[in-house]
Amino acid sequence: MRKADIDKIRKYGRRTILETVRDTDGGNDIRYQIVQYTFPVFHSSDVLAIEFDNNGSYIYSAVYKSQRRHFQPVYQVSQRLIDAYFKGHGPEGALVLGCAGCTIPRFLLLHFNRCRVVGVEYSQQFVDIAERFFISEAMRPRFDLVCGDGFEYVANSVGKQKFDLVYTDIYVADIIHPDVYTNDYISQVCELLRDDGIAVINSFRVPFERIKSFVNSIQAPFGALYIIEQYRKHFIVLCRTADQRRLADFEKRLPGYAQIDLKIIKNTERS
Repeated sequence: MRKADIDKIRKYGRRTILETVRDTDGGNDIRYQIVQYTFPVFHSSDVLAIEFDNNGSYIYSAVYKSQRRHFQPVYQVSQRLIDAYFKGHGPEGALVLGCAGCTIPRFLLLHFNRCRVVGVEYSQQFVDIAERFFISEAMRPRFDLVCGDGFEYVANSVGKQKFDLVYTDIYVADIIHPDVYTNDYISQVCELLRDDGIAVINSFRVPFERIKSFVNSIQAPFGALYIIEQYRKHFIVLCRTADQRRLADFEKRLPGYAQIDLKIIKNTERS
């Protein structure tokens, strides 16, 4: 979110800077701010955000503080598509790569009461910030936040762990890490998934043609591959299932604002 958008938010509520810190992990001269937005018109709608100053303010991660608010303000479509896929039973185990303010872990933990989440965050600074400001007591019993390299964690977990959901949200500043778009990484993610599991990749700001070319090149044994769009923000969804009825049901349950820009269905047997 750019400075102009933040200025619009300010008109409708109070913006309080709780803390300002400098980047200590990447050697960059970036100023991070922990900011609380209060909107008096709506009940229980306080929002906590990490913003960083990089030629203007940019909301890096934001969460509603209310325990009753399961769906979070960042990446609504990714949360809705996860809900659509797991409707009725939910994932029991999820791996989230790139956590920052723990938006996706919070959604998974509050929305699916049996889900256990492992979060991997490269920045120790963000881990410390998350522990102090973003991880509620209700989240802690089923949430393990690890400081480390997400790619190394995935590679080291193959053959040792299995998940129903792997969510990739790995950034370098405000750019998606290029190693996400490699067949080696995608094959390892596929190995981590249980049968009927899914992998979701945040592809915000990556040109559609590049995403399309990458998805078409994937060799890992997924039964279905999608590119789903919301207002020019794209998410890759890779389904490790050959159940055509489940895939059709998933598509039917997607919200109206989620457009399928690419769908590849394979006749791949489960492995």
